[in-house]
Amino acid sequence: MELKKFLAVSAVSSAIFLSACANTPGATDNDVTTENLIRGGEWVVDDISGKGIIDSSRVSIVFMEGNKVGGSSSCNRYSGEYQLNGSEFTVGENMASTRMACAPALMNQEESFLKLLMHVNQARFGDHGELLLSTPEGETIRAFQSSPKP
Repeated sequence: MELKKFLAVSAVSSAIFLSACANTPGATDNDVTTENLIRGGEWVVDDISGKGIIDSSRVSIVFMEGNKVGGSSSCNRYSGEYQLNGSEFTVGENMASTRMACAPALMNQEESFLKLLMHVNQARFGDHGELLLSTPEGETIRAFQSSPKP
């Protein structure tokens, strides 16, 4: 009988302890930090404001040391600076981009991506490890890791 009582008390104590740990405030897997953005390597965009992206096009985001950001915006390469403070995320106004022409649909996609990126004010990770960059209006850029850095 004593063994059964001991096991029951142990099980209840363990459950209480584990539930307390689960509710401890602090960093979670969904928190975005500069370190885990950079460690993410290249983030490949698969959705711009709920419209997906054009097949065979490449839109990407790479976060680098010194709060630098760059990547491919469909036709061209872009670069600039970003700031991250908790979940607050902003891209600097001085973005630079190459100016090659390409198919009109790709040019439109590129313009939509860059405009949206400039209005992003929040960064978080989704349930599947995707990076979600959102505007105050609720528009979102969704990207997945292409090649995480070790």
